This record gives sequence, C-alpha cells and structure tokens, in this order.
Amino acid sequence: MNQILENKLESLPQIPGVYKFLDREGNILYIGKALNLRSRVNSYFRNDIYDRPRIRQMMPKVVDLEITETDNEIEALVLESVLIKKHKPKYNSDLKDDKSYAWIYVSTKDEFPTVKIVRTLNNEEYKKGRLFGPYPSGLAIKRVFTYLRKLYPFCTSCNPKEQTPSLYFYLGLCPGPYHGYISKENYRKNINEIVKFLSGRKKGQINDMEREMKAYASSKDYEKAAALRDRISDLKYLGQNIEFSYLKEPSDYQSKRVISRSQSFDELEMELDIDNLKRIECYDISNIQGKYAYGSMVVSENGALIRSQYRIFKIQGKDTPDDPGMLKEVIQRRIKHIGKEEESFGSKPDIILIDGGKSQLGVLKNYIPNDIILMAISKGKHLKRAGFGKMDEFWIVRDGRVYRIDIENPALLIDLRDEAHRFAITHYRKRALKEGKRSKLENIEGVGDKRRKALLNEFKDIKAIKNAPVEKINEVIKNRKVSEKIKNYLLDRDI
Repeated sequence: MNQILENKLESLPQIPGVYKFLDREGNILYIGKALNLRSRVNSYFRNDIYDRPRIRQMMPKVVDLEITETDNEIEALVLESVLIKKHKPKYNSDLKDDKSYAWIYVSTKDEFPTVKIVRTLNNEEYKKGRLFGPYPSGLAIKRVFTYLRKLYPFCTSCNPKEQTPSLYFYLGLCPGPYHGYISKENYRKNINEIVKFLSGRKKGQINDMEREMKAYASSKDYEKAAALRDRISDLKYLGQNIEFSYLKEPSDYQSKRVISRSQSFDELEMELDIDNLKRIECYDISNIQGKYAYGSMVVSENGALIRSQYRIFKIQGKDTPDDPGMLKEVIQRRIKHIGKEEESFGSKPDIILIDGGKSQLGVLKNYIPNDIILMAISKGKHLKRAGFGKMDEFWIVRDGRVYRIDIENPALLIDLRDEAHRFAITHYRKRALKEGKRSKLENIEGVGDKRRKALLNEFKDIKAIKNAPVEKINEVIKNRKVSEKIKNYLLDRDI
C-alpha cells in the first residue's frame, strides 16, 4: 500500500458518505456508500473481505481513494446511485437501477393530490409533483406510509363517477374529497403536512412521541414504549432532509458540511485581514500520562480538508505529561521542512492552529516564523446555553502577545480541531493496542521479542494465535513445549 493511500485510510471521518476506489491511471474501479466511511472503507483492507471474488480481484489494483461526505445515509444512497449510473465502474456488479429502492411520490399539482410508494421513475412523473427518497428499507417506508395516512388522510382510489367513496373512506384513511366530505383547502392542508414531514420538518411530532414513549416506560408499559420507539426510528429514518435530487448531476452535490467550511474560510480571511489565505494546519497531542504520545497535523486548503496531507508525529523527547512541550517538538519538526520544494511537506501554512489555549501559545510563539499566524482553540468557561456544552474560545498571537478573539463563523476551525483530535487518538489507540499485544505474548515464558514478532507476522493478531492449533503455532516457534505454553496461556484468557 502506498503512503498516500495509507494516510487517507487513517484520516477517514466517521460520518456518512460515498467512496471511490481508483487504479493507477485514476480510473474508477468501484463506488460504494457508507454510514461510517472510516469503518466501511477500512474493512476492504482486512483479510476477511477476500471471500468476495470481485473484491479479491479488485483490491490489488487499488492505489487511491476519493470520498464525498454527505449529511445522512439517504443522501449517500442517492449520490452513490447517480455516480454508479454515470461511471458504470467495472467492479460494481449491481448497477442499482431504480427498482432497487422505494420512493414516496406526492402528486402536488393534481386537484386532489395523492401519495404513493413507487419503484420506477421517469422525468415526466417527477415534474408533476414531489419525489422523496430513495429509501432502501421497504418495511420502514410502508410502516411510515400507513402512519402518515392515519394522521393526514388522503385519497388513492376513489372514483368521482361513483356515488359513494372507496372503502378507505369508511376506514378513516380517505377524507372523501371527490364526494364533498372535505374542502379542497382542508385536503390540501393534509398534503402540505405530509410534504413538510418528508422534507425533514418533523421535530414537533417526534418530540411528542418521545415524551409519550418515556411515560409508557416509566409506567412499565414496555410493549407500548417499544412500539413507539420503533415508530420514532422509522419517522427519523424517512424524514431525513435530502439536499440532492436523484435527477441532478453528481457535480451539483455539496454537503452542508462542505458549504459551511467554505463559508467559514471566506469569512475568516476577512476577519483576520489576511491577503490570499490558502493553507491552515491544525495540531493536537494525544497521550495518557505522557505514554504512547502522538502529535497530529491536519490540513485545509481554501476551506477544503486535504486528508492526503495529514501527518502524524511520534513524540520522541518525552515520556511524561507535557502537552505544550510536545506541541513545541512537533511544530519545530514540521517547520524544518517548509520551503523544501522536493518535499510535499514543503508548503508553508498561513495559519497554524493548535488545540489548546493561552498557555500553549505562550510556549510556542517564539518558535513560529513571523509570517505565519499562530492561533489556538480551547473549550471556554461559559456554556452555550444552560445544560449544553461549553463554547469554544479562540486565541491569537499578535505583536508577541496572546489575545482572546471572537470568530464570527468558526465552523472550519472547529472541524479542523476535531479532525486533529480524532487523527491523534487513532494512532494513540493503535499503539496502545500494539503494546497490549506485546505484553500478553511476552508474559509467556520462552517468548521474547523475536518470537513475538514472528507470531504476529504470521497470524496478524492475538485472537488468531489463540484460535490456531498448536501445530500451526509450532511451525513458527519451532519448539513444541513453548508452543503448548502459548496455546494454554491464551486459552485461559478472555481475548
């Protein structure tokens, strides 16, 4: 695996989105969607994925990765479908035509609009009303469709030429618009409420149901509480607000998160009075009492996160708690590379942002070139609102002194801080886990560093060693007595 791909895998966010695997020429090999991009994409690089023949053929050709963040799972599904239809990647065995998913269609331009579940689409039908979806869960869509019809009855099968309305009228699911039982205005109100809900404006309904669910649970009526819980889950699922239409071009899509970062970047340039602001780097330290310490660097250019340029620094000089000192080490190591054209690491940041406060800036300010703005972001002392989290505070170095400043739109800076923290934590946990594995094996008499490494190279992890027969372990250890000790030691422990 090349270094760029490895960096991207380690820096993937834990949010919904769409991913593309690319070959050496930049051709798209595969497009997929994920509720959690980090978990899903990394799963392809584990051995257990190779039971899928097409993936087994594809993975040796993958040299690069691209992702698009989305605001929710449904948007990821829509964008994935559009991209697959446009690019037709070789390794997407199912090109996912419209019949794979359900949609809700509201014929808003009819005299008495109706609502229905559809599985085939065409442009003319779409233009005659509103289309919501796609939804991969057919069961959830049917349950919510029935629930909405009970709340806001609508007509699906009445014949104006007949003297009586359909059976649904007598079941309370049709208000009988063609037979004078409801006015056009009141019927339209029902339809408008359904459109509001499907557009994501459903908070009041769900809040009422959640209060009712808690009341049932308090009175130990768990069956009714569970039924409401399932209904709330369905409503949240179906009521996700989709910002991208199935019939748009993929290039039209931008998530709210991406738009927010871009706006924040533009406003930050004006607020700080910076000409041609381009690059911001953010740094964070992760450790426990100084052990397994890592520093992370994440990068934004023109408001976009550049994950291929994220870097991790293994702290070399300290083994005791000292975040300012560790930040100083990381920054000094980073700055040495600025201006070296042969290195991708040579770009100069316009702003260095650290996850810290006034004291950290006080330590670092003397080590930053004058043409780089030094800032910090920290959790403040005041709550946003009673009962909510603390407000972020921002600090800046000017004329050698540290000042607290207000940032009107801090979305990009907050995202960078969160990215730096997550990226550092990822490496800290990986190293802590590795050290944990080391100690488990090296507690066994006869297993030193050389044998530990040989076992992990062969079996990849402790669990695989535990599950392996003694004969397989002995092929690595070449000592039957020690191999039996390893097997017995691991079997006696919860691993």
